Amino acid sequence: MSIREGVKVSADRVIHIGAPKCGSTALQEAFKENREAMRAAGVQYIGRQAHWVDAAKGAVGARDRVTGKPVDRVEWQKLLREVASVNGATSLISSEWFAGAPDDRVRAIVSELDPNRLHAVLLIRPLTRTLPSAWQQSLKLGGSERLAEWLGMVLHDQTSPRASRVWSKHRYDIIAKRWADVLGPDRFSVIVADEKEPNYIFSTFGELLGLPPSTLAAPPKRTNPSLSAFEADTLSELNKLYFQGGGTLRDYRSGILRTFDGYVNSLRSGPLERSVIPNEQREAIQRINAEIADGIRSIGCAVSGDLDQFAAAGQASSGADGTGSAAALAQRDADVRSAAGMIYALMVTTGIADPTTPLPGFGGRAERLKHQAASLLRRSARTALRAIRR
Repeated sequence: MSIREGVKVSADRVIHIGAPKCGSTALQEAFKENREAMRAAGVQYIGRQAHWVDAAKGAVGARDRVTGKPVDRVEWQKLLREVASVNGATSLISSEWFAGAPDDRVRAIVSELDPNRLHAVLLIRPLTRTLPSAWQQSLKLGGSERLAEWLGMVLHDQTSPRASRVWSKHRYDIIAKRWADVLGPDRFSVIVADEKEPNYIFSTFGELLGLPPSTLAAPPKRTNPSLSAFEADTLSELNKLYFQGGGTLRDYRSGILRTFDGYVNSLRSGPLERSVIPNEQREAIQRINAEIADGIRSIGCAVSGDLDQFAAAGQASSGADGTGSAAALAQRDADVRSAAGMIYALMVTTGIADPTTPLPGFGGRAERLKHQAASLLRRSARTALRAIRR
């Protein structure tokens, strides 16, 4: 089956369930920016912001990463009340957190939104594109592994808690089957992103909702930009330095992560060198791509896009995948470590990072203030001495 051009889904409640790293942030920004145009066309985007993240976290039973406590369901209850208040229009809900919902939470979400009125949509991209992005996200949560090491854990230790969390969000065939089993394949759709046509996800989602052409064409003002390969490797090394120095996860968010996010969103310029799958791990990942494509086909749900292309997706080597001369790789690694060291030293100097053991030549905040005061006194004394001599 496939979504035919101009055919709207036969449901007045649509839930976009992700998947993560598949354009969700860009879509949500497009929904927000075009909220009024969508409403005029009979589609109401639920919530005030681009992403009602706390509502989705409460619905799927997520826990706060710092405190470990379950996210309160109060925001999800607010979302349900807003959906119930919509009359004569299609309610649209969006969060990539729904992709990782376990079976019992999927059943609860579908029940609360009414299975007879609900249609779910899953947007996917090849793992050769999404796994490097997932690795970068792990770095932003404090991880310190390089891509090859992280992929080794994901591919070869799939039953471990960490790998299981990754696959719970990126085994798109399992996610699709979980939702289609509850809703029925006729109330579930998959959109396969076209890597050569960035606007494809916007136009296709608009067609599914029955929106006039170009309703979602306005480029979103904010997306979720990836780090370059060099930036990602530098963040990996910076995280090692930070946590080895006694940094905490709570302070990490307001220090390291805020600094990197601010740079990427506001100051970075120039072309982006993407992080790519190392050659020795690419075949295994492409094999999983093919399994995912076969699994989705077997569901019998509506599919928009090219699953054959998804299954065969690969990447050209670019030098960031571990290829190149030994000297060049060693120099790049040295550059990464040097960049991370300089950033960490700057963070220590400015007080963003406060290591338990002072850095040689830097020290903690109290130590720096003492040396700065002593330096000021010495400069003042020299200035006074020169004045006396004159």
